[in-house]
Amino acid sequence: MIPDTCGCCKGKLHEGKKEFVVKVKNEVVVIRDVPALVCDCCDEAYITPEISEKIDEVMEEFFAGKLLAKPLAAGEVALKA
Repeated sequence: MIPDTCGCCKGKLHEGKKEFVVKVKNEVVVIRDVPALVCDCCDEAYITPEISEKIDEVMEEFFAGKLLAKPLAAGEVALKA
């Protein structure tokens, strides 16, 4: 069952789109326009199992070299505590 309130802050969820960003080994992959339920207070996103499966398919195609991905400029820094 998909919630109608945020598990983090109890804000109301609405349909929207988010970016899915993941780092695998030394590759950063960004999937844009992922349908999600988004909290109107804290911006937390919830995706359905069906969308999660689609993300898995995109990741498999990306790592198999079947997708043409646009390079992104990115920097990586470590937090010094």
